Amino acid sequence: MHETAFSLTSRPGITIRGQALDSGSGPVGLFLHGFRSHCAGEKSSALAAHALARGYSWARFDLAAHGDSTGALEGQTVSGWLEDALAVAERYAPRPLVIVGSSLGAWLAVLMARSARVRVAGLVLLAPAFNFLQGYYAGLSEDLRRQWRADGYLALPDPYGPPGTVYRLGYRLIEDAGRHDVLSQPLALPCPLVMIHGDRDDVVPLTASEDFLRHVEAPAKRLAVIPGGDHRLTAAIPRILAEVDAVWPRADLRVGACA
Repeated sequence: MHETAFSLTSRPGITIRGQALDSGSGPVGLFLHGFRSHCAGEKSSALAAHALARGYSWARFDLAAHGDSTGALEGQTVSGWLEDALAVAERYAPRPLVIVGSSLGAWLAVLMARSARVRVAGLVLLAPAFNFLQGYYAGLSEDLRRQWRADGYLALPDPYGPPGTVYRLGYRLIEDAGRHDVLSQPLALPCPLVMIHGDRDDVVPLTASEDFLRHVEAPAKRLAVIPGGDHRLTAAIPRILAEVDAVWPRADLRVGACA
């Protein structure tokens, strides 16, 4: 078994590209990257290599406007990214999924798990950034919020580009994010989940995962705190791989479904 490239049209005008290992049967692992990241990063690559060594079926891909997938960032929404993820997951239906989501990807993983479109056997959530768009918008000055609404986009300095470059986020991203609130309403997921969060995360505070752990209902749930861990959690890769093994469905166990 080896990784092969795939592509699919997830929605009009959007081509999603990724890599997959597939034995043709049994559970499938799926990695969802973070905001302005991609599926070729250190964590994603380590998970794919681990899947190959374990004989797991596994898929990783770039969300629209990220990596090798198409689309302009200014036109994206949480709903659109969720559709990208579900379109990839549905390639393997009705096989159960183990979803590993990082930051934005963890938010999307939870949204997938409560969807009736796919079966989810377990979640591994890395520094989950639940509702981060709503929080970012609320933290802006009223003048900036008014400008964003009036212009339809907000230009932000691009830390990954040449000095002086910017990237733009459409206001539809904020309007849509409220549809996917997972914090202020009851949330029940009938599959096990584990969150992994560093206590030195300066992007999403550890308290966010602690609050979510108290908020969510699941047959099994826990939080693994990484001493000294930052938002990227690359130093915690061995722990991440171990947690994937811990939630991976075994042939002698009944696999539940998140729906």
